[in-house]
Amino acid sequence: MLKILHICSGKSLCGVRSVFLSYQKLFEELGVCAIPVLRPGSRIKNKLSKISQERLQEVSYFRRIPIQIQKSFCKMKLLAEENNVIFVHKPIDAYIWRIAATKAKIALVIHGFQTMNLHHADFLIAVSEPVFDHLKNQNLSNVFLLNNFISMPVSTHQILWNDEITISSFGIFRRRKGFTDLLNALRILQKISDKKYKVNIYGRGRLSIVLKLMKLCCNIKYLQIKSWTNDMETCLRNSDIVVIPSRIESFSLVAIEAMAQGCLVVSTRCKGPESFIETDVNGILVEKRTPHALAETIKKIIENPELLTEIRNNG
Repeated sequence: MLKILHICSGKSLCGVRSVFLSYQKLFEELGVCAIPVLRPGSRIKNKLSKISQERLQEVSYFRRIPIQIQKSFCKMKLLAEENNVIFVHKPIDAYIWRIAATKAKIALVIHGFQTMNLHHADFLIAVSEPVFDHLKNQNLSNVFLLNNFISMPVSTHQILWNDEITISSFGIFRRRKGFTDLLNALRILQKISDKKYKVNIYGRGRLSIVLKLMKLCCNIKYLQIKSWTNDMETCLRNSDIVVIPSRIESFSLVAIEAMAQGCLVVSTRCKGPESFIETDVNGILVEKRTPHALAETIKKIIENPELLTEIRNNG
């Protein structure tokens, strides 16, 4: 019987972890024995099914204390010997588990446009067409395309615009996510429009303090920077517009989730969203790193929202 070791080294509930859970669910539906391996304290532990929780193994392999490293490595090696295939979701994990599992086959699910450590995997699985094209351009072999498959409810509620348009954005506060571009767009927006609206940005990360300082120094009104939410569905239901300001995205699950809840998605042309958003048909695309263009687009929406209801419905 095929036995799979399924690795997730992150702790948060971001897009990669959502895909990990969807793979774990698929393995169960296929009748495959898939053993999830998480870091101690991982927040996705309670999201696993009862079957997966019973099989769960925990490995703390990001530690600097020699005795802990040795203990973790011995457990990794033992787990690798008992399984046929190892699925990982980060290139660095392919490297780490290749050291522990010299004979096992490693399948690496690629969620971005990385180039390092890919050669440690036997199979590469791209989550979107832009990622697949990126991998093929690297002249890598055994590259497969398997678009993200995420189960989520599609809202059937009637789409009504809030009296005070609500704009939301979600993500890890990193430079490539483009939140500084979004704040610059909001700074411009309040100068060119007197329409009332409110903005909620949900996330966490290294740039959190930078964003809060930008809000203060630029006197950006109507903006709240909030911690990450685990109740995305409620936040999206209360939103009219979801902005994806990224400079690069391999797929963008947030955009899909937003469309499923009836939000109008405004995204930059950052590769991933371009594979499923057709501008002015089921969403709106703007050039990345262009705060002025983003501000003008949001202004157009908040001043005449009813004119874009069809696009919102199409999404």
